[in-house]
Amino acid sequence: MICCVRPRHPLSGLAALACVAGVVAGAAAPASAATLTTDARCYAQGAPLQLTANGMAPRAPLTVSLDGQALRFRDGSTPRADEAGTHASSFSTPALAAGVNQLRHALAVDDGTTRARTRFTVTRPAGADFAPKHGDPRTLRVRFTLWGFALASGRNAQVWLHWLDASGRVRKNAPLGLTQGDCGQLTSTRRRVFPFDAEPGRWTLVLDTSRRYRVQSDGARAKIPVHVRSLSL
Repeated sequence: MICCVRPRHPLSGLAALACVAGVVAGAAAPASAATLTTDARCYAQGAPLQLTANGMAPRAPLTVSLDGQALRFRDGSTPRADEAGTHASSFSTPALAAGVNQLRHALAVDDGTTRARTRFTVTRPAGADFAPKHGDPRTLRVRFTLWGFALASGRNAQVWLHWLDASGRVRKNAPLGLTQGDCGQLTSTRRRVFPFDAEPGRWTLVLDTSRRYRVQSDGARAKIPVHVRSLSL
């Protein structure tokens, strides 16, 4: 992955995967207490991330790295700390590979003597799935996986599972578990995908943070369509 840093003066040249806009602001921290912060912990892929480093050597050239790989200005110039040892910049978070729903990244700023580090997570919009996907609906036990449930709110919460039949009628509501991490993820224990006798037809499993199913939800929500076929004897 190659990213680039964008200085505040006009640039020329080819576009890159991500660009960092170099600015300076804030007060310095002691060199022994270098810190690196981001404006959030969870980001959608491609969203802008604002970082601030304090406690760097005044006016020192800096290396800003993502997952151990240095980010670069598009024009080849080097980011620097200001006279107070502070550096602020931004870049677009990297895209997720196909099949990856979220990924945690390591971010660092180094002045050659002092290094400040932090982590952040990139996620897809709130979603859910379960595995295995096939089996006898009367006995099939699966693990539910959720991601992105804290992307909008920044908070983890209890997730509930609602079973809706083809007519939209709610057959059951049940707690699934508490989301965790920067972006609100959850992998459940194994449980029956249908804790009742499910009639053949199309079902919708709705996962959200409401104890009772509501047509409209203010928080994160994911839906899993399931088709139940008649069993051959």
